[in-house]
Amino acid sequence: MRLFLIRHGAVAPERHGSFYGGTEVRLSPEGEKEAIEAGLQMRPEELQGVYASPLSRAQFGAKQVLGGRKMEIQTEPGLAEIDRGRWFGHTPDEIHEKYPGDLQAHAEDPWEWREHGGESLGDLRTRVLEALQRIRAAHLDSDAVAIVSHMFPTRAIVADALGMDLPAWTQLEIPTASISLIEDVAGAPEVRFVGQHRLQ
Repeated sequence: MRLFLIRHGAVAPERHGSFYGGTEVRLSPEGEKEAIEAGLQMRPEELQGVYASPLSRAQFGAKQVLGGRKMEIQTEPGLAEIDRGRWFGHTPDEIHEKYPGDLQAHAEDPWEWREHGGESLGDLRTRVLEALQRIRAAHLDSDAVAIVSHMFPTRAIVADALGMDLPAWTQLEIPTASISLIEDVAGAPEVRFVGQHRLQ
């Protein structure tokens, strides 16, 4: 399988710098243009499936990737962005003030800490990789599939293919509307490129 991972375009949150995670946030005009360009980059690829997070910003990107192909977008809830719980709508400074200790506790135990009522990074990784298993099971090894989702789900999939553990994988650069490619070689995933805007 050739697995193309596309992040949605740039968003326009109501408050700059605030956490929004797995909630609905509209794309900015620039983000829509980015997503359209990513779709154009994917146009030459012979895809056998296009999967997307249920969030509208990913669905818009998936429509661009789909283009004129005679297939439907497959919505996969497991590809949604991380649930930020009570952090939603707050900036880091506001979280320090309103929920002192939250950010430090999360940084010290990213695998398990979920006291904000959302997900830990370990929770996110588990559900995203379970979603990936379902997608892989639906396709032959020779299939090419596109997944349109978000920064953290893309990081989780790329990191798993690279054998990276937390916290190192949170440093992977996944720009908006970028494309990453993982290809199965002799039954093992190989990362061909990460976070590109132009396919060679």
